[in-house]
Parts: sequence; structure tokens; C-alpha cells
Amino acid sequence: MKKIPWSGYVTLLIVIILFISSSMPYEEQSLKPGLSRYLNLDFVERLRFISFDYHGEVSVAALGASGFVEFFIRKAAHVSIFIVLGIALIDLTIRLLRPYLLAGLFAYTVAVTIAVFDEFHQILTGGRTGLIQDVLLDGTGALIGIVLYFSFWKKKTKKHLVRI
Repeated sequence: MKKIPWSGYVTLLIVIILFISSSMPYEEQSLKPGLSRYLNLDFVERLRFISFDYHGEVSVAALGASGFVEFFIRKAAHVSIFIVLGIALIDLTIRLLRPYLLAGLFAYTVAVTIAVFDEFHQILTGGRTGLIQDVLLDGTGALIGIVLYFSFWKKKTKKHLVRI
């Protein structure tokens, strides 16, 4: 029996975290009360000139200071968790598939599929919406993770070859 690599455990952990997170209504996850209570958000007022559409207007005027900051925290969480998922999936996949381009494509496809199912699960949760923009953001995070893995892995391999 083969030993499960670290990346298998990380992938499973992320899928569980995503499932639990997608099962929670927005009100249970809201960061706004804590942001308002524990942080001085006066600096956000200087960002009133920023306004764009992301399933509704994103601006200080539309969301308030705490909502504006929360938006960026939530989107950064999307990207960062999928960076880690991308790294874990490519490490897991590269052990099974060659050539590496095929492994990268497969890992990316699995990450985007997880993102799609996560957004679909959110649609089934009260007070939540599934957004194609979030799938694109998640896919970008996974792609960054895969590229980072290959960048580090190539350097590690070159160093190993030099020592031999």
C-alpha cells in the first residue's frame, strides 16, 4: 500500500474547508462587525474614488468602509486558498502523470471543477450566491499555485542535478 503524500491531505483538507464554508449563510461569515469594532477604518474613506462592478457595485459608498474591506478580504481568501489547492493538486498529479504539461492541465481542471462545485453548493445555501467571477478568481489562484510549484520544482531539480 502506497503512503498518501502531504498534498493528498492538503487537498482533502481544503475541500472540507470549502464545503463547510459554503454551507454557512453569509450572516454567519460576515466580518463587518469585527472590522468595525476592532479596526480603525478611517483610511478607507480615502479610497472613495474606487468603484467597480462585481455582482453589484463595489465601493465605499455602496458597501460602507467595513463592507469594502471585507470584500477584498473575502476575495483574497478565494485566491490564496486556491493557490494552496493548486500547489497541492499539481504535487499530487505530477506523481501520477507525465508529461508535466498534462499534469498541470489536469491539476488546473480539477481545481476549477472544485471551484464550480463550491459555487454551486453556495447557490443551495440560504443567503448565498454562486458567482462565475469567483470561479474565475479561484481558477486564477490555482494557476498561480501551479506556476509557483513548477518554478520552485524546476529550480529544485536543477540544484539536485548539479550535485550529482
